[in-house]
Amino acid sequence: MYSMPGTRKKLKTVWITTLIINLLALFIGIAYLLSGIRSVFWNLYGIFIFAALAINIYVAYIEDPRKMRGYFYFIYSGLCMLLIPVLNSIASFTPAHYDSISKVSCALFLSLFAYGIMLSLSRLISRKTEAEILLDDFELIRYRKEDRNRSLKTVLIILLSLVLALGCAVAYKILAIHVEFWILEAFIPSVSLFYAFVFLNTGVLIVKLLPDKKSLALKIVYSAVTLTVFVICLLPFASAPFMAGTAKMEYISAFGEDYLTSSDYNFDQFRKYRFSIPEYFFGMETKGVAVSTDIPFYTGKGSADEGLQLYFDAYTPADDGDMLPGGYSVLVRIHGGGWTSGDKGFLNNAQVNRYFASQGYVVFDIQYGLNDIKGISKYAEEQYGDYTVDDMVRHIGIFLDYLAKHADEYKANIDSVFISGGSAGGNLALATGLTLSDGKYGDFPGRRVKIKGIIPFYPANKLADSFGIGASLEFIDPGLIVSESSPPCLIFQGTHDGLVKYPVTLEFKNKYIAAGNPKCAVISAPFGGHACDMYFPGYYNQLFLYYKERFMYQFR
Repeated sequence: MYSMPGTRKKLKTVWITTLIINLLALFIGIAYLLSGIRSVFWNLYGIFIFAALAINIYVAYIEDPRKMRGYFYFIYSGLCMLLIPVLNSIASFTPAHYDSISKVSCALFLSLFAYGIMLSLSRLISRKTEAEILLDDFELIRYRKEDRNRSLKTVLIILLSLVLALGCAVAYKILAIHVEFWILEAFIPSVSLFYAFVFLNTGVLIVKLLPDKKSLALKIVYSAVTLTVFVICLLPFASAPFMAGTAKMEYISAFGEDYLTSSDYNFDQFRKYRFSIPEYFFGMETKGVAVSTDIPFYTGKGSADEGLQLYFDAYTPADDGDMLPGGYSVLVRIHGGGWTSGDKGFLNNAQVNRYFASQGYVVFDIQYGLNDIKGISKYAEEQYGDYTVDDMVRHIGIFLDYLAKHADEYKANIDSVFISGGSAGGNLALATGLTLSDGKYGDFPGRRVKIKGIIPFYPANKLADSFGIGASLEFIDPGLIVSESSPPCLIFQGTHDGLVKYPVTLEFKNKYIAAGNPKCAVISAPFGGHACDMYFPGYYNQLFLYYKERFMYQFR
């Protein structure tokens, strides 16, 4: 008890340690945000982040049960860990959010350290005589025996147990691969580090609420479940070093190791590290970008495209692109959505556009005709029709023809074009890029531009027919078009993708090898599911950005 001198001394050490760690975490975090300097050494700050989050949970657990501040920390911390990735993602997705940083999420994250400072200071500045401490201990013993507010605690334990049960489901989804739940994969592996602390807070709070006596077995069970969920939720984050190692070998095998040895890659704009812990929590800043949205490029003609109206957004460097890695090369981005939904802009993670525009690329985020087999969105009726994958590839080609005519308006280098997309967009990127580089399809639009590389994310190959979407065989499986002269291809693929199977993507890579073309690499994301790059500052996307920017510079 607190009245025992030895216990008081140990607790004082804990509170002083808590104060120091949280002060460091808070002020280093502020310095990180204000300095604008980014280097691999900021990962050392991650030590203070994790230490502060862990010790705050411990201090909140041993806090006087009669005080609400300990209970409130668990709830507040859990809510912050849920809100921060959401707010960061909104900042990423919004085209007009130029710096891509959510100031609210930064404030919420730093407030956790401020809360830890408050918890420790409230104990350290408490001045009580020996007699007052002894009386306080007796009052605490009586409080625990009486087990006041039992009904309220029971209700809270039940509700929190449901949250922890959800944690078990999340942990299972991280480990398992299920086609039925693939849509959840975008919201779990990439942000599971946040979930780890959400469920750790939940489990420890349950243990704190359980009565001291007659609940030992329950406490052990809840503690074991909490620890298991916590560890599993850490697995995607913990696999980052392994992912970085395999990605390096894969990239070198396909494209060589010039990016490691050549001074040509020493751009200030390039990432100097494969993963940054502070960026994971605070977000990734972008700057130096001009954005134009909703520019029309095609009004449907003829019976095939009657009523169709397609638009694009343009992201251009605010600075001289010739002095940047991109040099006004072009990146065309194609959204996913199962060929039946999706859109440019917010639904296509606009921060990707801003990121590469800030590196000197001219980025175009485009629409294409969507198949109406699953219905029509009332917000984009003019984009829907009975369109096949062949039609969609043709629409992308029409945009490329438009680009060739208007290249001077954007200073775009149409002799250096990269095409990228995710899921259905990845399939369309492959179909378009490979078709335009193959001499057999001379009548396809878009041939005035030169495709220098294809960058598909979890490309939905061999799936269009199962979605009920019409397509030529070579567009269902673009691997059939691969040849020795096909453009270099850099693919991002999660190993636990329930929709786009990992072996299917590896099979596509092998089509390159079989054609005598070694320039295809698959960057694999351990435990990563479908669209696991959706959290832009996540460990998966940070690593892929590192290689994507080098790939584009190497082949532009």
